[in-house]
Amino acid sequence: MATAPKDNNKPAQEILLRVEGLTKIYDGTVKAVDDVSLTVTKGEIFALLGGSGCGKSTLLRMLAGFETPTKGKIFLAGQDITDLPPYQRPINMMFQSYALFPHLSVWENIAFGLKRDGMPKDQIAERVEKMLNLVQLAKYAQRKPHQLSGGQQQRVALARSLAKRPQLLLLDEPLGALDKKLRETTQLELVNIIEDVGVTCVLVTHDQEEAMTMASRIAVMSEGYFLQVGEPDAVYEMPNSRQVADFIGNVNIFDGVIEEDEADHVTVRCPECVHYVGHGVSGHSGMAVGVALRPEKIILSKDKPKGEYNWCAGEVIEIVYFGAHTTYHLKLDSGKVIKAQELNNTRDLSCGLTWGDRAYAQWNDLAMVVLTH
Repeated sequence: MATAPKDNNKPAQEILLRVEGLTKIYDGTVKAVDDVSLTVTKGEIFALLGGSGCGKSTLLRMLAGFETPTKGKIFLAGQDITDLPPYQRPINMMFQSYALFPHLSVWENIAFGLKRDGMPKDQIAERVEKMLNLVQLAKYAQRKPHQLSGGQQQRVALARSLAKRPQLLLLDEPLGALDKKLRETTQLELVNIIEDVGVTCVLVTHDQEEAMTMASRIAVMSEGYFLQVGEPDAVYEMPNSRQVADFIGNVNIFDGVIEEDEADHVTVRCPECVHYVGHGVSGHSGMAVGVALRPEKIILSKDKPKGEYNWCAGEVIEIVYFGAHTTYHLKLDSGKVIKAQELNNTRDLSCGLTWGDRAYAQWNDLAMVVLTH
């Protein structure tokens, strides 16, 4: 199918948030955030993704004004807000705990910030009703938080955060308190609400699926700095380092050396196999590299593939059934264990392999990413 040509005259998106060289040092030596710079465009949902202690929550708290940067600048809509206190910033933050007032009704929780700002009663009533309709909780307006489900409480907290119409909405692990199934449902609801309102959002999460489902762009963080920033599919399919490849999803990484280095392909010799990669890389012959291969890109078979490239053999030592797919653990002749994933598109195991079988794993020449660091 032909794709529409890109509109080169399309105006650039307006930058709402700009962060320059932001750093936070605790106790004089511990760098929680290390010289971070980023831009977030108006209407974007931007995710900070990383494990515990990587600095993502500290960065979010500096945006909110709850932490003072050691150095660096924060600009919102062109205004320097680095030294502004939280209550003077047109920013709202929604916490993982939701922080709802247990003695107030849903209606009163949403109205709380508007009352503190001195908004007239008729305008408060209009705004609260609009927020209740937005999050589909109008019939629960007089209930207390403890009378609601976790997902409903999350929507009340979101409505309260949006009621003041912030320029920037900060979400700190917003779905962490929900169970897996409810979290998956609520992710899409949350995105739809945020997009309907048109608010710009920075989201902190340690959940890869949550970041990839909700965000238009992701920044993968480690030790206070960004490893990679990009759209979810780009970060997953084209990780720029072993660390990113290993953090996002499952991956097999083969260590090897570049043998052929051509503009349109490279070959990488590893102890387990020879990879033929159907594109050029930033490397040179004799260079030590890693080859990243996602489990879902591997095809398993009992039959030995033809040719010398892009396959390896081993014994099935583990089979893990996940419902939608099955993961096979193959112990290769070199001793290395790799994972291969098969979709369960029939009621029988599609590749017909079981424990102890000798199996062949193969993949095409565009399935791999060559990692130089």
